[in-house]
Amino acid sequence: VWLTRLESWQALARKMAHEVKNSLPPIRLTMEEVVARRGSGDQAFLEQAAQIVVDEVATLERRVRAFSDLAAEPPVHPAAVDLNALVAERIALSNTANPEVAYSVRAAPGHPLACADADLLKGLLTNLLDNAAHAAGAGGSVLVATSAGKGRAAIEVHDSGPGLNEQVRETLFEPTISFKKGGMGLGLSIARKSALLMGGDILLVKGELGGAAFRVVLPAANGAAANPDR
Repeated sequence: VWLTRLESWQALARKMAHEVKNSLPPIRLTMEEVVARRGSGDQAFLEQAAQIVVDEVATLERRVRAFSDLAAEPPVHPAAVDLNALVAERIALSNTANPEVAYSVRAAPGHPLACADADLLKGLLTNLLDNAAHAAGAGGSVLVATSAGKGRAAIEVHDSGPGLNEQVRETLFEPTISFKKGGMGLGLSIARKSALLMGGDILLVKGELGGAAFRVVLPAANGAAANPDR
């Protein structure tokens, strides 16, 4: 068991080293060029070099933060969360970032309530919406549906993208998989961890728009609106 766990840690260590290493050569080469040109007075070059270093450092910070999020054990503060209101808020933000994508909502009647940590659920849903928008692309569509019943509440995110092949499906939530340019393969791992910490899970379901689809299942809060058709 320990050796199996060690293999997982080693895989993550290799990935972390690879991600960090990607940003080091541009920083090193840029600074070497700055040293070589010192005293030249080329302001345009210096500004460009500074921007390269700033961008690469920001990328490093983003990568380290992603690994920190995966390793962290955040405190969970469960409370009643209105799924319809949360979805409307997150879609508004996602639509601003991805105006070329068409969003639609199929909301459950009333106010379906989930027992969840609002901050963890916001991060989880943002990740799913970002993935869906990336998969759908310009002119594509994203559908978000909410439901509640039988002690559970759920949010589904569907996209019109190319879908997922069998190999990706088998390793979808592993932290070493990424199918998005610039991605580190940690988003879905962190999202599923958040769902599990809240007493729920994320499931891959059949898409309604021809692409991928995920269902976030959570415990329903007391008084959650029921939807017997789901």
